[in-house]
Amino acid sequence: MSKQDKKETSINENIEQTTQNNNQIFNRAVQETTESLNQAFVESKKNIERNITEAQSQIPRYTQSMNEVQEQAVQATRDIAENYLEYQKQAIDSFQSIFTPYIENANNQLRNNQELFRRLPEIYSKIANNYAENSVAVSRIINNMAFSNVELVKNAISNTKEQSKHLAEIGKRNVKVYETIEKENRTTI
Repeated sequence: MSKQDKKETSINENIEQTTQNNNQIFNRAVQETTESLNQAFVESKKNIERNITEAQSQIPRYTQSMNEVQEQAVQATRDIAENYLEYQKQAIDSFQSIFTPYIENANNQLRNNQELFRRLPEIYSKIANNYAENSVAVSRIINNMAFSNVELVKNAISNTKEQSKHLAEIGKRNVKVYETIEKENRTTI
């Protein structure tokens, strides 16, 4: 073998050795990066689980708050109805005490119309009951509006969850395309 051939062989061996060293360094870097990414994913997953667990632990508090709001609304409705009925009772008592003498005089004069005067408290009672029922109905409407807003939030959360799945699928497809391109490039180089 000539000096030139030995020199070329030595250069080729050096190039091959350098290429092997570079490949080993590259492979080590890829492995370290992969391990680092995997660890980051594991930590992210743990953080997500911890946050989910914390959010779930708050559900009873939110439920209790909603129950307290409903109980307050029901109690307020009861108080409003009772106050109104008390007011009506006082108004009727006052009305009766003021107008009793007049009614007695009119009753003496209009004995045939006694049935009308007997029905006045019943009519007034029906009006008061109607007011109380309307107060309860309004309270029910307000509660239903509050629950519809809760349903709206639940739907938004569900929709966000579904959309995130689609975004993840897009990302996965992109990664596969990039891997395919990288493999094709590796074989052509």
